[in-house]
Amino acid sequence: MASTNVLRAQPAGAPLVEAVGLAKHFGAVQALRSASFRLWPGEVLAVLGANGAGKSTLLKILAGVFPPDEGSFLVRGQEVHSHDVGVSRRLGIEMVYQDLGLVPNMDAIYNLFLGRPIRKFGIFADRKAMLAKTNAVIETLGVTTIQDPTKPVESMSGGQRQILAIGRAVTWGGGIVILDEPAAALGIAETEQVLKVIEDLKQKGAAILLVSHNLDHVFRLADRALVMFQGRTVADIVIEKSNVAELTSAITTGAL
Repeated sequence: MASTNVLRAQPAGAPLVEAVGLAKHFGAVQALRSASFRLWPGEVLAVLGANGAGKSTLLKILAGVFPPDEGSFLVRGQEVHSHDVGVSRRLGIEMVYQDLGLVPNMDAIYNLFLGRPIRKFGIFADRKAMLAKTNAVIETLGVTTIQDPTKPVESMSGGQRQILAIGRAVTWGGGIVILDEPAAALGIAETEQVLKVIEDLKQKGAAILLVSHNLDHVFRLADRALVMFQGRTVADIVIEKSNVAELTSAITTGAL
């Protein structure tokens, strides 16, 4: 963390996730040069930066999509040596991408258990059990807009789809959720629903990495902002001690 301007007192206890000096290149393109951060349970860390700053590459390394070329990251104090999506999921890390990864012509039940169905007799998908679990997840998230999980996802609104994707991440994750622009392209009412779900997850102790270009959402949801510039983490800022001008300066210039 030496290269990052850290403006916070560290919480007690070990971080849930810690990254140190992560780097990644694709051929001649250096997408990530040096990224470091720490994340504790029950907090939202906003990951900010201009397009091309390295945000997506950093998060995809954590999600197991890419292995890092340099650096390391630890989950619950244990260094991760094997890098793929399956490993990250077993460590409790789930990522909700901008495209959500949902199957439009299938229902909420199928999408919640995509690739991980509940089986009966070890062979058959137990749809009754999956419906009960889907309803329980919707209730736990405090969602009232998804009233019939047996309807195709393509008939749902953008906000309902986003909440379903977040619900899937929470269901299968171990308390570490990565959200990539969760309120992008949503209307005012749907955005509010999604923001409330994120706030509720935080209150329940989830550790959340949030990518957002909307600074109003950042100031509402986040405890800290990790600012990236040209593939590096350049600032770790306490939100309640910051302002829009400071964050904008860090994002656009790489300096406070």
